[in-house]
Amino acid sequence: MIMKNRIYSISVFLLSLLAVACYDDKGNYDYTEISQVEMKGIEKEYVKIAYRDVLHIEADVTSDFPNDTFLYLWTLNRSQETESEQIKIKLDTIGDTKVLDYPMDLRPGFYDLSLRLTNERNGHQIFYNSKLSVVTQFSRGFYVLKEMENATELDLHLPDKSVMENIIEKSTKVKMLGKPVSLGLNPIYSFINSAGGEYEITKTLNVCTETDVNILNINDMSSIFTHHTMFHGEVPAEKPYYVWFNLYGIGYMSDQGAYFSAQCPAWDLLGVGKFGYPALIEGGCKPNINGVFSDSYFFFDELKGRFLWLDWNGGLHDYMDLAVEGVDKGFYPNGIRHKLIFFGRNNVAEEVMGYAIFEDVDQPGKHYLYKLALSTDPENPIESVTPVVAASKLNSANLFAINEEDAQVIYFVKDNQLYMYDLNQNTEEMLTPVGLGSGETITYLSNRYWKQGDDKDHLFNYLAIGTYKDGKYKVYLYNMLGGKTDGAAVQVLEGTGKVVKMQYVSPNFNGDSFSYFPGSF
Repeated sequence: MIMKNRIYSISVFLLSLLAVACYDDKGNYDYTEISQVEMKGIEKEYVKIAYRDVLHIEADVTSDFPNDTFLYLWTLNRSQETESEQIKIKLDTIGDTKVLDYPMDLRPGFYDLSLRLTNERNGHQIFYNSKLSVVTQFSRGFYVLKEMENATELDLHLPDKSVMENIIEKSTKVKMLGKPVSLGLNPIYSFINSAGGEYEITKTLNVCTETDVNILNINDMSSIFTHHTMFHGEVPAEKPYYVWFNLYGIGYMSDQGAYFSAQCPAWDLLGVGKFGYPALIEGGCKPNINGVFSDSYFFFDELKGRFLWLDWNGGLHDYMDLAVEGVDKGFYPNGIRHKLIFFGRNNVAEEVMGYAIFEDVDQPGKHYLYKLALSTDPENPIESVTPVVAASKLNSANLFAINEEDAQVIYFVKDNQLYMYDLNQNTEEMLTPVGLGSGETITYLSNRYWKQGDDKDHLFNYLAIGTYKDGKYKVYLYNMLGGKTDGAAVQVLEGTGKVVKMQYVSPNFNGDSFSYFPGSF
């Protein structure tokens, strides 16, 4: 990259005579032409691995004044918008020669790199600015949560197609027992480091099993909290469901209630990352394991047969059986006697919608499709309740997923065959993805996407289909057209074990990223 600067400095000396007289122009002007400088060797952006790489830059400076010599001053400072002022690090000067070799002994984050070039002949200065992203080997890729002989493990599929296997036990030195339930993602999370007693901000992967929780620091995959250490007080006896980013805090859901830990590092409001008691609501609640996030977290309370929502400040709310705009639709968000088996989020229409599939408790095999506005208004959010026709294969499906961004469809699996259910027409059709291996059992189905614009080289929107055969998994990642798979899989992820969930992680994740990755869990 070539940068050019030409600056002219003009100093004019005026000799004043009498206040009422004219002055003589002596022609005493001093023009100094500042040399034209060309800079090569400095890029606009650098991405380096923390604690491994060296930032090497050779500044190649030429001037149209051959005898010009220059002084060099390299500076580096944190620049990530979500960095808290309370713990902001000032690094300042990192070099004073034309060749910079600076070890990346820095904690991961985003930095402003600047070179101040000073011409020794005339003292004029030019600044060249770049961005530096310091990441770790864990900062980008597809994380696959898998079951390994009644234990839970993680694989990371890196952009270069290599795989880091069984990360949990390798990094924490402890096997995580129990079957996996969920894999949450938190793009910005603050906690108090037990080693130094200081606040730290990081990104986390949140693993829940049937009996345990592990909040993992994406910087090094160390364990920040487990279910035994993540509470301020007594550890509750419960089944963990999910830990997720909830705008102004951290949400945690179990079969005993909805929890919230307040923090917002983007606004310099740091938190300890631990949880207290569940959010209170009249009558108590027993959450269903299915839930969706869309600014707030929406879920079904099995105790009272009602829909509830946990807002971004940790308040838990119910809906009233109110007529919407004076129209009583005949179905209500409370007193639902059916069993919820799936709940997904769809953002194709102007309003974000939730689609829930209930099974009739009195007539097993009979199902209803609920459509509701994912709204924080107190009114009845349910827009329609549609009985699923008896002949539909949806009635006997064992695996579900929803297309969140591009089509109003639900995907499901029956007898190891993939189908698509049109939510507008209430029709279904068989899908036959190209290259899906025969003899492989489908164990995972999801719409995975990453749409943050400043990470434009890594954006995608896939239908992910996970299979299992002979102790090994495959995850087929398909582009979609009209909700259907389009051509052969773009990539196939492979490893040992049975895939249960997956998440994509990017170093560009921040507190504003929540709408750019999936909200269905």
